[in-house]
Amino acid sequence: MLYKIMNHKYKFILLTVLSFLLGGSIFFFNSTPTRSEKPLEKTPTVFVHGFKGGHGSFNTMLDRFENNNWGKKRMLVYVTASGDVKINGGIPSETNPFIQVIFENNRASIAQQTNWMQKIMTDLKEHFSVDQVNLVGHSMGGLASTNFLLNNQEGNYPDVKKLVTIGSPFLGIGQEDYFALNTGEATVDLQVESNALLTMLNSKDNFDEGIQTFSIAGVINEEDKRSEQWDGLVTAQSAHGIKGIVPHSHYKKETFRDKGATHSGLHEHTGVDQSVAEFLWNIH
Repeated sequence: MLYKIMNHKYKFILLTVLSFLLGGSIFFFNSTPTRSEKPLEKTPTVFVHGFKGGHGSFNTMLDRFENNNWGKKRMLVYVTASGDVKINGGIPSETNPFIQVIFENNRASIAQQTNWMQKIMTDLKEHFSVDQVNLVGHSMGGLASTNFLLNNQEGNYPDVKKLVTIGSPFLGIGQEDYFALNTGEATVDLQVESNALLTMLNSKDNFDEGIQTFSIAGVINEEDKRSEQWDGLVTAQSAHGIKGIVPHSHYKKETFRDKGATHSGLHEHTGVDQSVAEFLWNIH
């Protein structure tokens, strides 16, 4: 009797072990391995205004971007006339962050603005752990952003992934009356074949060939075949003149042709909004 009891007990234990092993094997072969995903690296977009620009230059564009749920303005960088960088805000990782740059001296030279861009980028890297950014510049802001990229070989800066220039006069502004009405160091640099613009062109080998570049121009006089096409200040040819600096393989351009595509109207143009969003963030 004892033998039968022990025999049944042995068989029960054996069946239990076999069932456990078989079940574990089935689970192992049919389950999907899990792993911790690496969080997406945040890429803030830095917006730089142009000659005589300020808070309003990009403010309404950024408001529209926020209303479209494309991201959120998280930081304001103010550079005093003496070159002190004051930063308000932070860079959270859960959103697409926008950084707006304001130069108190909005008539400074390209070289001076480039120096300020270097200070800003150093602060973003060292104090806010920003490893990569996009750059968007309107008019002279596009020149300063590009010149920063031509002079960023030394220093601890974030990597720049994409560059957008909007109505930036890479070949200068040809209207003499414009310089009769405006003053400041920038007016020297903004003239056709200025030393600053020629130096940028001659430094093109310094431009990182991995950066994707998008130039935007406006044309408000397309019907006038006798005049050079322009946005009221910068010709389309000049706005797309960055093609002489950046590698062709990573360069694209777009020209907006309507009455709203004025020089100052380009950063208020919803068509420009959409093109920038598509280029920077693949939002269609």
